[in-house]
Amino acid sequence: MRIVGQNLASAQAGTAGICALAAMLGLLLALASPASAERIPSMGDGAVQDFLRHVVEPQQFSDATLSPSGRYVIYVQRAARRGEGDSAILVDLDGDSGMTAQRVDVGRRRIYWVQWASDDQFLISIASLTTVSLPGRRPNEWVQLPAPARVLSINRETMSRSAVLLEDRHGNYRNRDLSELTDLLPDDPDHILMPAYQRRNYNLYRVNILTGQSEKVENGRSNTVAWFTANGSAVMRVDRSANGRHLYFFARTGRNDSWRRVTRFQTRDLFGGQPDFEWAGPSEIPEQIYVRARPEGAEFFGIYRFDLRSGEYLDPVAVRADYDIAQALIGTYTGQYFGYAYRDERLRFEFADADFEGRYREVEAFLGEDVVVTPVSIGGERMLLFVTGPTEPGVYYIYNRRDESVVPLLATRPRLVIDDLRAAQTIRYRARDGVELTGYLTAPRVGATSRTPLIVMPHGGPEARDSLGFDPVVQYLAALGYAVLQPNYRGSSGFGRTFAESGYRQWGRAMQDDITDGVQWAVASGLADPNQICIVGFSYGGYAALAGAALTPDLYRCAVAGAPVTDFAEFLDFKRDFDDEVYDYWVSLLGNPRSDRAEMQAYSPTHLADRITIPVFLFHGIDDESVPVDQSRRMARALEAAGADYRYSENSVTEHSWGAGPDFIRVMRDLARFLDDAMDGQLDSFEPTERESEGDAPGAAAQP
Repeated sequence: MRIVGQNLASAQAGTAGICALAAMLGLLLALASPASAERIPSMGDGAVQDFLRHVVEPQQFSDATLSPSGRYVIYVQRAARRGEGDSAILVDLDGDSGMTAQRVDVGRRRIYWVQWASDDQFLISIASLTTVSLPGRRPNEWVQLPAPARVLSINRETMSRSAVLLEDRHGNYRNRDLSELTDLLPDDPDHILMPAYQRRNYNLYRVNILTGQSEKVENGRSNTVAWFTANGSAVMRVDRSANGRHLYFFARTGRNDSWRRVTRFQTRDLFGGQPDFEWAGPSEIPEQIYVRARPEGAEFFGIYRFDLRSGEYLDPVAVRADYDIAQALIGTYTGQYFGYAYRDERLRFEFADADFEGRYREVEAFLGEDVVVTPVSIGGERMLLFVTGPTEPGVYYIYNRRDESVVPLLATRPRLVIDDLRAAQTIRYRARDGVELTGYLTAPRVGATSRTPLIVMPHGGPEARDSLGFDPVVQYLAALGYAVLQPNYRGSSGFGRTFAESGYRQWGRAMQDDITDGVQWAVASGLADPNQICIVGFSYGGYAALAGAALTPDLYRCAVAGAPVTDFAEFLDFKRDFDDEVYDYWVSLLGNPRSDRAEMQAYSPTHLADRITIPVFLFHGIDDESVPVDQSRRMARALEAAGADYRYSENSVTEHSWGAGPDFIRVMRDLARFLDDAMDGQLDSFEPTERESEGDAPGAAAQP
């Protein structure tokens, strides 16, 4: 394996430069042995602030994809300044003078995605931008809102706009978003399939990408939400029930080739959890498709063939005996099944073709075990790879199968200094009842010792999981000099049905014990100071932080809870307004409010506030639709009544997340100041930042 070339330079004058090749490869720095350390920051204050400013910026480059022949690449370059539009960059990998690039200007517009229809024609989804001031924002803070999305078809050679697809349907208010593609029709380079509303019905259209003209090929209904095709023809339609509780899957397998309902699935609100059945791609057999599914009684998610005529699963294409399969790999242009991806400690890929598998392993070994090498697209003899990891925010490479070369193309966040990022160590430990668990430990630059303060950061969900990757919160904490522990406690997803369901009704119990046992492992391993441990989390992680403060008060010096569930019964009342299936799911997690009320109260933080003796920082977004803000308000009142040492902050615009842009910076700065004050177990001076005073954050500029 050899590496050739240099990073692609700017497409035109004024384009931001790309990181140097050596920086892209980002060899991990060895952990040094500290002389005597408590909290020794990995970055200076200026570098930390630069990190915050740069990490909240949108990826400067994104959505790269190869053309069908593999000769061309197109990707999106985000606008550098407010008021400017995005651009697409077209790269010729085999130009007469080597690799060349040119800019595709679409004016003052946002680009949602780019895609090749053929080597000669590419598509760009765009939306005009409107700059407005929203209620609740800082004075003079303006945001850009996109207008309705449309798709441009552009000729690669002339750069002329051939057509705006489905433009004649812009008058229908339901067609605000006309950027959905159903099928690129690789055997018909002049046409694609796109859905759109006609009056109230969501139909499927065959669209000429050279003229923009369209013809309806399938009639949908007002409750149709998706179309799926194989070999250029619609084979599956998905309708939502009137109450939104179910998805009905129809296949063209009835009498006289009519549509027939083949199966029904309930929708769920799982905080990122996934349904037990999802489309993966067409197969070479018209009556069969690939699905990622976990059939009734199966332990792990796998890839199956699904017979549309019978509505039954056929023999599995790929099922593992250790981890859920995360996704199927289906060729964009060919529909060919290439393999699948799964996660153990990180995302991994397995390929159906032995030769392809061998070549990919060579590339993976060359780029290193500490990164994830994701195949993005395949064209001709080339493969576009996206490489990311704890110390690599993201870089694209081109692998050429013909000469086995690996060429770096561009870094997605060139302003981040990757030498300042810290590697993550995969850890394995046993819970007190013998269950084997995994997680990650990220140490500051000087390493982790028995004098290093530790942040325990359980993930949200709880049916989610941490994986090896770039995490800005973890990197920020490591930069401040903390070691960060991320345990995948029981109840996490990806490890099979049994492991996920072993967390049901174990909030504050076995799940919390798993977190506690991870902390004790870190201390016993000499990787943390037992007198400087704080538990920090968001969503379920926020619940775990409060539960840790109440149930194991001697283990932690402080706790930070973002958007936590704090009262099981009240939270279930909130979920009752969704639908029966959602409510039943949350009852299975938390308990039955009629028969289990006493037990639910025993593990609800609002009922345990008098047991919390360490400082607590609560924060919540008023507009949170996943965990209502009343959960934190109730907790704040309970802490106040108990005389606890706490601070509470509400954000008027942040929903169910750590925040974005200036809001993320504000939360991170508050987090740093709280930890600095509270890690000794007492709260002396910390007060959350008032949003209006955060004038130096990005986005505070006046109206353009």
